[in-house]
Amino acid sequence: MGAGPRRVALPGFGRRTVHPFPFSDQRTLTRTLGIPVTTRVCFDSAAVTAALFGLRSAGVLRVLGRLGASAALASASARLRVGGDRFVIHACATDSDGGRVASAVTGRQECRATGVVTAQVVEQLLRQPPPAGVWHIDQVVAADEFLRNLHQHDLTIHDEI
Repeated sequence: MGAGPRRVALPGFGRRTVHPFPFSDQRTLTRTLGIPVTTRVCFDSAAVTAALFGLRSAGVLRVLGRLGASAALASASARLRVGGDRFVIHACATDSDGGRVASAVTGRQECRATGVVTAQVVEQLLRQPPPAGVWHIDQVVAADEFLRNLHQHDLTIHDEI
């Protein structure tokens, strides 16, 4: 989880620097899978990514938060339109022997894609309800079927990138 930035090949964007970001899945997957997980992020604009993470590492964002400027900064960033509607989700796994596998999903309109994923999960859960309790998607959804169905929604899987 404490790993630093990495250079990653992202389909449609080339090699980009991705930065660690505390999405909740890194903690959940680390706990449920028993392996260290790091989540990273970048934006379609390399300049915006460099500026944001430069401010973050310099502590400027933390200072702005202490000054009560977080709400104003969030509001301003919501109105700022930089970049396009394309996105890439990249996943990479490395085993203890150094074997590596990576793949990515690309598409447009990230919010729509989130809705597609939610609908796909609900469909699978209705077909095969899990036992009572709290579950995470990776524990109750068949990944192969799930990923195969994404292409129907203009989402492209890039295996072994």
